[in-house]
Amino acid sequence: MKALLLNQVGCPYELSLEEVPVPVPGPGEVRIKVAYSSINPVDFKFAKGGSSLALPHVLGIDAAGIVDAVGPEVSAWKAGDRVVALNNLLRWGGFAEYVVVSQDIVSAIPAHLAFDAAATIPCAGITAWQAVYRKAHLEAGQSVLVNAGGGGVGGFVIQLAKALGATVYATASSEPERLRKLGADAVINYKTENVVERVMALSGGRGVDAVIDMVSGAASAALLPVLRHNGHIVCVVGRPSDATLPPWGKAISIHDVALGFAYQHGDSDNLRDIARGGEFMAKQMADGQLDPMIRQVIPLEAVPDALRAAEAGQNQGKVVIRIADLP
Repeated sequence: MKALLLNQVGCPYELSLEEVPVPVPGPGEVRIKVAYSSINPVDFKFAKGGSSLALPHVLGIDAAGIVDAVGPEVSAWKAGDRVVALNNLLRWGGFAEYVVVSQDIVSAIPAHLAFDAAATIPCAGITAWQAVYRKAHLEAGQSVLVNAGGGGVGGFVIQLAKALGATVYATASSEPERLRKLGADAVINYKTENVVERVMALSGGRGVDAVIDMVSGAASAALLPVLRHNGHIVCVVGRPSDATLPPWGKAISIHDVALGFAYQHGDSDNLRDIARGGEFMAKQMADGQLDPMIRQVIPLEAVPDALRAAEAGQNQGKVVIRIADLP
């Protein structure tokens, strides 16, 4: 099969398109013939800092395609099933024509959902689903600040939160109209505005019920002042340090979202819950309730440049990777 191999980790990292053997599924595993994958920040982060990876390695946490083969002890899936999967970061991933994953992490997708749209779901979409539904437990009438609303996760959070009936504030340095179309009630330019002051003004001094941050632990800490009593902060990249936390009496809750590490720190129940999130997002997208936010479709050989563009903060929405034409 064709695969984009990571041959050197660091700055710079080295990637090359090569022919390698097709992987064989083991017990409890399925093999997916990949139609599309997509670009996510975790891919370039592992390319730069994945010192624990056995090289060569295949990046790509997302895969959308058709089950091609199943290993022993697999009964839930069969060849021909249309699926998406969140790949194990420490095993060969979706920047290849085939990928092998645990049967527990696989999500079925509707027949009328295109594979390019489905490829946006596993990392960005399920992270947003977990942040909104499993962590912040947003409800109609509540309010949320989405920090980094222009990216894939942020765009999905905006859509999910708005669909629930929440008031949505989002930060972004560009394309405010696009975020408003996704459902943001207000877009704050973090480069020219004081985000905390702007949120407090927009909320009439009340603050927000939740902050969902896709930037860093330091960014999460800087946004703690906008949380109301009993508020939630959901950290996708890093959590605030104890020294930055507000007084105990403010009763805030701190949550992490780290989907990819469910393989290392979770069990089959955790993987199956991620799969349920994928099926929820796939149904919503197939029904026209979610925009996959595809900005660009690229071939596998263009991935190195796309990863570097993402690292430089040049990508808005989702960049998907066409690997094969499947029905």
